[in-house]
Formats: sequence, C-alpha cells, structure tokens
Amino acid sequence: MSTLDDQDFEEIDQLLEFLSDGDGLQLDGVQGLLTAIAVGPRRIAADTWFAVVLGGQPRPKQMSKARRLYALLVRLYDDIDRNMDVFAYEPIFAETGQEEDRQVDCSGWCQGFSLGVDLNADIWEQRMTEDDALIEMLAPIVELGVEDGVFAEIADPGVAPLSDQERDERMLQLPSLLADVRQYWIDRPFDDAAPAGATLH
Repeated sequence: MSTLDDQDFEEIDQLLEFLSDGDGLQLDGVQGLLTAIAVGPRRIAADTWFAVVLGGQPRPKQMSKARRLYALLVRLYDDIDRNMDVFAYEPIFAETGQEEDRQVDCSGWCQGFSLGVDLNADIWEQRMTEDDALIEMLAPIVELGVEDGVFAEIADPGVAPLSDQERDERMLQLPSLLADVRQYWIDRPFDDAAPAGATLH
C-alpha cells in the first residue's frame, strides 16, 4: 500500500517538469529507476540516483523544490521496497492516445530501469556473464523495452515484434519477475554490499 496519494503523484509530476529542464525522467521512468535499485545487488545512495532523475544537479534557486521532490521520491522508493516485500508492486506506465484509443507506453519505465541497472553496471555485467539465469529473468523487460523504442542497439532485426497478447503478458509478468530478480540477489549477494555514492545534504 502506498504512502503517497494522487496529490503527491501530481506534485511529483509538476516538480519533475520544473526541475529537469527536459533532460530528466518522468514519473514512469523514476519508478523504473528506483525499482532497478530496489531489486538490484547494491543500494545506491539517494544523492547519486537523484542526479540521474534530474539529468544533473539542481540550480541554487531550485533547491527548495529539489528538496521537496527528493523527500517525495525517497517515500516512493520506500513504497517500492515495501510493496516488493508483500508482492503488491505495480509498475507505472505512461499512456498515449485518446480515450477510445488509449495505449500503454512502457518505454519510460524501461528506460528508467535501464538507468538504475547502469548505476550498478559493473556488478550486473559481471554476474550476467557468469549466470544465464539472470539474463533469462530480465528478458521480458528487454523485450518490452525493444518493443517500445528502448534498447534499440541490442534489438535483433530477425526477431518478430511482440504481438499485442505477448506484450500484455510481459507487462502482467513484471511484478512477479521483479520479485524473482530481487530474490536472486538476496540468495546470491554481491560481496561488497556498501551503498554507492553519498547522501544528499
């Protein structure tokens, strides 16, 4: 259960738009990034991931709004972590199109997840070279990302696009898949568990 309500999420949207200058993430991408950290091998200090969210450091005149966004996103991270514990995680996806032709867009979430993985890239890459099981776990996320325009550099032109049914199945699969990834790192921890980065002052 989330400690954030609709008003909080609306405020996050507004603050992200105000602070990012077009280079940062939107809400779906932020949740994807924080999810990758929550299910990954090592915690990342908030100062580090917050700069990724904004696409840089806030300007001095923006600090009051940046602190407010920071506080909200720490709560969002805590919600993600807590919901993973009780199998209640729900991904946030953008929607495009008109009401009668509304479509779910996974690209923002997948991009954010990829950025979250990048924050521990050395650990993920080392483990994926050693264990194909981890690659198989992540395959549905990669498929969704490729389908929605992310990970274009690894797209295989010989592989047929996902059907609408397959795409829906991948999206429905995400919560249980992410729980498996999280459990993977709990069962097979990385040796150095110290958080990367510093804390926000």
